[in-house]
Amino acid sequence: MMVEKKIWGLSLVALVAMGLSACGGDANANADAADDAAAQAVAAQTVDDEAATEVAEMDVKEQELPDGVTEAMVEEGKGIYHGAGICMSCHGPDGAGIPNLGANLTDSEWLHSDGSYEAIVATIMKGVTAQESTSGVPMPAKGGTAITDDQVRAVAAYVWTLSK
Repeated sequence: MMVEKKIWGLSLVALVAMGLSACGGDANANADAADDAAAQAVAAQTVDDEAATEVAEMDVKEQELPDGVTEAMVEEGKGIYHGAGICMSCHGPDGAGIPNLGANLTDSEWLHSDGSYEAIVATIMKGVTAQESTSGVPMPAKGGTAITDDQVRAVAAYVWTLSK
């Protein structure tokens, strides 16, 4: 919300500066003012984007990760989730699930385990049968991929953070 207000404010400053330059007067001075305002708006947006990224990174850093899990594992798991692990194909790019296909991984409700890191690892390793699945769609062991056990542990680390 605060970032949106800053963006609006900076956009308004840039718009006013451009409007002033269109009103006449010293065209060069007004154009310079408009350029300066636009540059300030871009610089402020860059700072806001960097701050948002830092906040997101702090969220992962400030979480107390399970024993044996590192921030590097979480980042690796995110890449595998979106890539070779094909997890996002059923659970969606943000982990919120795809109706009648893959469960939501972002809430506190765990359908096939207690949501602990080790239980998530076990679920990914063994998969979920069609009978166990709430959608009737099975999840093969390792998502049906050839990811390694270490990659499963990394994906589980990332998935664990989604619900925190």
